[in-house]
Formats: sequence, structure tokens, C-alpha cells
Amino acid sequence: MLSDAKGGRTDRIGDDLKRIVAAADKMSELLNGLLELSRVGRILNPPVSIDMARLTDDVVELLSGTLKQSRAQITVARDLPTVHGDPQRIRQVLQNLIENAIKFGGNGGPPHIEIGTKKLLDHVVFFVRDNGPGIAPRYRETVFGLFNKLDARSEGTGIGLALVRRIVEFHGGRIWVESAEEGPGAVFYFTLPSTAATSQPTEAIRS
Repeated sequence: MLSDAKGGRTDRIGDDLKRIVAAADKMSELLNGLLELSRVGRILNPPVSIDMARLTDDVVELLSGTLKQSRAQITVARDLPTVHGDPQRIRQVLQNLIENAIKFGGNGGPPHIEIGTKKLLDHVVFFVRDNGPGIAPRYRETVFGLFNKLDARSEGTGIGLALVRRIVEFHGGRIWVESAEEGPGAVFYFTLPSTAATSQPTEAIRS
């Protein structure tokens, strides 16, 4: 920008400033994401019973503008159970996974997102399914790594899924993704302790 100013090319200064502002915003978003990641397990609300149906409705309402803009269709199972954990953190998990499904869903058309659950011993398995291009087997673990983005041109910092995994694991659960060999769609599964198994996950959260 300095060279443009010295050379009298004022028509290019505006573009230079836009690039600087965009880079600063990106850096701020990245730093905020890293700070949030570092806080998981240290700054948490006391674990409580969470009505997942109500929490999911809250997240969908929060993302209503994004869903409408992308013409996404979302289906939520009405039998979502109660789990045990930090509502603020679990809200982050759902929000990140739904935003991810909006971003990569559609595969040429409107995104279709499904949220549901199934029971597994003393844990509850939730899933967020999209109709995107799917995820090749070699990427199904790396997508949860810090700064790992399957599409470098996509928006975001590459921290979202790493944050999701850390939150789930601190709640004593696990997260994984399944997909057909060549799409369509991917399904993100994560487990959370049910209200009947609260002692061990609570210790994991406070570690």
C-alpha cells in the first residue's frame, strides 16, 4: 500500500485496505478460535441435565438466517433424550456440526440436514447427516485435526471440528464420521453420557 501511495496510485489503495482488513479479521477469528479451544476443560459450567430437544431447537433458531439463506432443509428427531454435561459447550458442538453441514451439504442443490439419535449402552449417540459430496476414508480422521480443511477455499479457520472433538472428549464421549466411498453425504456421530451415568463424565470435564 505504501508503494501505491508513493507512486500516486490512489485507485489501488482502496483494494489494499480491503485486503488488510480481511486479513486482520481472519487473524482475529483464528485467535478467538484458538483461545476457545484452550479453554475447553478449564472454564466450564457445572454439568447439568440437558434437554437436547430444546437445546437443538435453540441452535436451529440461532442459525435460522443462515439456513434460510442457504435454502437448507433440516429435520430434527423429536425423541432426542436428556444428557449430562455443560449446555454451553454442547450447544457449540451442535452449532459447529450444523454449520459444517450447511457449508458442505447440497452437492449442487439445497443442503438437507438430519439430526437424530440412538442409544448405546450408557451413552447416547447423536448424529448430524448431510447430503454433501461425502468424505473419503483417508480424510475421516484428519478432518478433526487443527487447521485441517478439506477445501482450502472454504470459509472458516479449520478449528471448528477440532473444538467439537475436544468438547465431546472432555464430556467422556467420542466423535467420528462415516460416509459412503463416494458420497452422497456424510454423517457425524458423537456420544454423550446419559443422565444415568454422570459420575465418570463429570470427572472428565473437570480434568
